[in-house]
Amino acid sequence: MRNLDSFLGSVVGKISDQNYEQSFAFYRLWFEVGQKYSQIPSDMIFDTIWNNILTSSIEPKQGKLIHPTAHLIIRLAKDAEGDRILAPHTRGLQNRLCARILQEFFGNDLEAVWWKVNDWEGEVGKRFYPATNFIAHWANLGYIEEVAIRNHVLQSLISHQRLYDHQVDALYILFKIAGSTLTAYANPSAVDRCFELLKGYCSSNSARRGLVQVNFLYEESDI
Repeated sequence: MRNLDSFLGSVVGKISDQNYEQSFAFYRLWFEVGQKYSQIPSDMIFDTIWNNILTSSIEPKQGKLIHPTAHLIIRLAKDAEGDRILAPHTRGLQNRLCARILQEFFGNDLEAVWWKVNDWEGEVGKRFYPATNFIAHWANLGYIEEVAIRNHVLQSLISHQRLYDHQVDALYILFKIAGSTLTAYANPSAVDRCFELLKGYCSSNSARRGLVQVNFLYEESDI
């Protein structure tokens, strides 16, 4: 059955709060049809999710940093792991997706700093911001290893001499979605250092300045 992977991937890419149940049933039906009447790759479910996981309407310059369907894609992965038809093809699905997401997050951050890219909205940046959203959601759900939350995620962003714009954006995303988780499990000194650096951060972009102010408010009320 030609192009079934692209077809199922489009279902993941168009998922919404309004059509989730219908989309999942549709995905499940056509996967079952493809499995019975065609030969499908063993990693098709992983691939159809992964190939759409880093696409979104995120616009950093406009202050739009929250992935609008991350929670639904994660729900789809969870439901697939528990479904009679899909489960045999989804062993360790969310753990594998988390591992891949962390690779994207750390690798893209380091690449941006290495090339001294500050206003970061190119192809690599388009992958970094969605990845940060998924890390925050999966941290809340317990799929990101505690050692990564405690010792790596925040530390990687603040390990340089100054904050780059994409790192400021990442801190906003992480604390906006997973603030309680980070303050509970992350190294307290790393959390404190995040806000110290944010206080010294200056940007000509009004949307990004607004995000920094939101982080200050969060620090005063919740940390």
